Amino acid sequence: MIAVAGASGSVGRWAVGELTRMGIGPVRLGGRRVDALRQIADETPEAQPFPFDLDDPESVARFCDGCTAVLNCAGPSYLILDTLARAAIAAGAAYVDVSGDEPVHRRLTSADCAGTVVLSAGMLPGLSSLIPRWMATEMDKVDSLSTYIGGLERCSPSSATDMILSMHTDDGDDYGHALAGWRNGRLAEKVLRPQKDVEVPFFPDRVSAHPFFSGESARLATAIGADTMDFWNVFVGDRLVTTFTRMRSRPVAGEEMDRAVAELTRAAELDLFGREPYYALVFRMTGVVGGRSVVRTAALRTGDAYRLIATVGALAVQAVVEGGVGRGVGYAADVLDPGQVVAEVRHSPAVTAFELVDHAETHEGMEDGTV
Repeated sequence: MIAVAGASGSVGRWAVGELTRMGIGPVRLGGRRVDALRQIADETPEAQPFPFDLDDPESVARFCDGCTAVLNCAGPSYLILDTLARAAIAAGAAYVDVSGDEPVHRRLTSADCAGTVVLSAGMLPGLSSLIPRWMATEMDKVDSLSTYIGGLERCSPSSATDMILSMHTDDGDDYGHALAGWRNGRLAEKVLRPQKDVEVPFFPDRVSAHPFFSGESARLATAIGADTMDFWNVFVGDRLVTTFTRMRSRPVAGEEMDRAVAELTRAAELDLFGREPYYALVFRMTGVVGGRSVVRTAALRTGDAYRLIATVGALAVQAVVEGGVGRGVGYAADVLDPGQVVAEVRHSPAVTAFELVDHAETHEGMEDGTV
C-alpha cells in the first residue's frame, strides 16, 4: 500500500496517476476533501479514499498504518515540516516528500531518524539537481554551471504560502541568498543582480531573471566540484515577481497571510492570462572531456510544473519500494540514480521537450539583453 497525502491537490492528483501508470499500488488517497478523494478513487484502479487531518496526530497515524511508503504531496511544506515523516517512520513506512528541504532534514537528522526518508523529490528542489548531476557524469571536470528555471504557471495556495514563509522563516540562511553565486568553490554574496527584459535560450519569451543561491544549489556545486555556479529564477511577466518582492518587507500572519496568498495567486493568474502555461529548466555546463573544453546545455520543458513534480515524486517512491534507497534521511539528488531518473523523466508524459546540445564555448553573461 502506497499512501499519498494531498491526493486531491495540484501535485497529488498527478502523483496518483503516475503511480498507477508505473504499476505501483494499491494507493491510499489522503486528504481533507472527501468528495474529491472519492472522485479520484472512482477513476483510479485499486485506489482507496482515506480522509485524514494533518493537525490530528491519531488521524495521521491511522493514515500511515499498514503502508509500505508514504508520498507527501500536501502543503504548505513549511507548516507540515516533519509531522507526516515522523508518523510514517513510526508506522514502519518509508517516507518520500516532493518538498521537505533543509528545515525538515535538520529536524529528522537531529532526532536520529531510523527509517528511509527521501526529501526534495520534486522539480525545484529535486530535478533541478538531478539533471546537472547526470550531465556532470559525462565530464572529467566541471568548471561552471548556470541554471535558469521558471516560466508561466499558475500558483496554488500551498505554493504561495511556502513562497511567503520562506522569506520569514528563522531558517532563512538555509533557504538561500538573493544576489549570491558560487565563486572559486565557495558561496559569494552580492555578486549578481536581477536582469530584466532579457532573452534566455530555450525560453520562448523575453523574461526577467533573478539570482538566488539556495542550500540545494550549494550542495550541488560541492557534489559536482564546480568552481563557478549561478542560479536564476525566471519570470515571464512582471506581476508575480513584483508582488513577491514587495512582500519581503511586509509581516504576514493571520488574515494578512490569507491576503498575501490571494495576491500571489492572483498575480500569477494575471501573468498567465491569455497565454499557454509552460515551465522550463535550462542548464548550461562548461567543463573538460578528454582534455578538451566543452560546453553542454540541457533544456527541459513541461506544460504543467505540478505534473513534473509528481513524476519525480513517483519515481522516488518506485526507487524506494524496489530497494534502491537505503535507510536514513537523504535528499533525492543524493540517493536517487540521476541517469535513471533523467531517462524516465525525458520520456514521460509530463515533458513536452527535452534537448541536449553541445556547442562551442562562448562568453557567458547577460549583456545586450541576452543570456
